[in-house]
Amino acid sequence: MNEPFRYLARCLDPVHIGSGGYRLGRVDMTIVREPATGIPKVPGTSLAGAVRAYAEMAAEEDATLPEIRIVFGDAAGDQGRQGMLRFYDADIVVFPLISDQGTVWVSTEDRLRSWLYPEVAIAGPAQDDRVVVLKGLPNNRPVNLGWLLLEVDASRPNGLPDRPDLPFLTRLAVVSEKLFHHLVNDHLEVRTSVEIDDETGAAKSGHLFTYEAIPRGTVLGFEIAVDARRGNGTRKEDVLRMLERAFQGLKLLGMGGMGTRGFGRIEILPQKEETT
Repeated sequence: MNEPFRYLARCLDPVHIGSGGYRLGRVDMTIVREPATGIPKVPGTSLAGAVRAYAEMAAEEDATLPEIRIVFGDAAGDQGRQGMLRFYDADIVVFPLISDQGTVWVSTEDRLRSWLYPEVAIAGPAQDDRVVVLKGLPNNRPVNLGWLLLEVDASRPNGLPDRPDLPFLTRLAVVSEKLFHHLVNDHLEVRTSVEIDDETGAAKSGHLFTYEAIPRGTVLGFEIAVDARRGNGTRKEDVLRMLERAFQGLKLLGMGGMGTRGFGRIEILPQKEETT
């Protein structure tokens, strides 16, 4: 039986998971997005590949960790072997925006209920032209979210309990799903680089390009399911211990593209709860 475990992750650097193609317009190298919503995500395959690589490094240092091919699977042989783990896509839970009152993290009602506050009655979905203040902002003045100035829906004030595992969420606001889509996509990290000629060490003429990334400070949520039936007696606790060791690699070395340009580090936050 699959047992899912939920994790929250904070981007310590911008994270670029390329979509594998180019487009004309705002940027040349775009990142992966959820087809239904158009909001960026980190595919489960990208997570699985990075975590497996760091788990292999950890297994070389610690012989008490489970066998890699049992936990992650193995493509060798005629049939291959399916591993114990299944990685799901990482979705954006809260997104940081610059404001005249400091950094404000924005989210939607559904995302907060699904990932951060399942036991709290959040004050209804926000209107497309309004923001619902949940924490750290006054209710009597508009809120500046990047390029957008929004009136506060003061008719639905709502306080939230502190999350010790998320001490940096000092200002939190809820917007509608429609507005969340625009705020996220209009405030992604966009940088410009140029390809370097290996022979001359100088920039190649005509090779200027732009690329986008999920900005640092963004909080992601993802699940990893553990199927103990495929473990040949491997204990769930040992698998989770291997994951914890692999997560250290995500924090130190990162994942995705543009790693040599300072991109990709992700910190897995302390686990608060399991799903059943």
